[in-house]
Amino acid sequence: MRRDNLISVIVPTYNRRRFVANAVSSILRQDAGNIEIVVVDDGSTDGTSEALGSYMPAIRYIYQENRGVSAARNRGVQESCGEYLAFLDSDDEWTPGKLGAQLNAVSEGVLSFEGVKWFYDGHDDQSVPPETLGVRWPRYDRSGYLVDPILDVAEARYLTLGTLLCTKATFMSVGPFDETLIMGEDEDWFSRASLRLRFHYIPGAFLKIRFHQHQTSKENENSLRSLISVFEKMKARTEGVHPRAHATANQRLAAKWSHLANRLRMDERRLEARDAARRAYLLNPLNLKRLVKAVSY
Repeated sequence: MRRDNLISVIVPTYNRRRFVANAVSSILRQDAGNIEIVVVDDGSTDGTSEALGSYMPAIRYIYQENRGVSAARNRGVQESCGEYLAFLDSDDEWTPGKLGAQLNAVSEGVLSFEGVKWFYDGHDDQSVPPETLGVRWPRYDRSGYLVDPILDVAEARYLTLGTLLCTKATFMSVGPFDETLIMGEDEDWFSRASLRLRFHYIPGAFLKIRFHQHQTSKENENSLRSLISVFEKMKARTEGVHPRAHATANQRLAAKWSHLANRLRMDERRLEARDAARRAYLLNPLNLKRLVKAVSY
């Protein structure tokens, strides 16, 4: 049963014993009123449940067999009772005031996002990780609404699920996360949402994203194939709707086929590498330099 004014925060976790308690603590420090914390443990084997033991009175803990992060988030949404939804990965943290800053921006048909900052696990220095130096931020008007959310998503301007706040009804109008994707499932959801919803953006950094050695690589074969699927769908849904976003999705799709070609080349899978390189070339014939490695033996 839905409870008005309740914010349900969905925390998917898998073998994050070291970090999950910090994530939950950062939610409990919010001053936004009624909050429901739904932790979905996606088959952890590292004692995650024990790490959450002292929080059990304050959270709803749900265990399921390992099905992936999208399935865990979808389960959390299904089990949630709140009028509003927010998401936090179990290795990240919110800063105080995160939810309170967004509540006035949220209404039916509006997604609220915020800025982020990054940090290295176990490091005291506040230097900016070099991986984030090329980040491009969303473009918004004086009222905080994105000028062109379809294009901003296609161009990978930085929107992240850990800053999202929306009503559950608005989330359900877009639909669940695609459980076939192991990488890029959030970007796929944003792309679907951008075709029908307004995006609001608050530039303050209310999410702390942790860099650590156990994060899933975006450059392994399975991740690359998942991202290829994301960009294929993005390209298809923007065709005839937004020419610039369609062209951008095509370029990103070509780049991922090229990355996959180089990954396969390094694994000495010559025929598969050449097929991936051919696909990249057909999508973007002008980007020959990126293809040289994949076809030179």
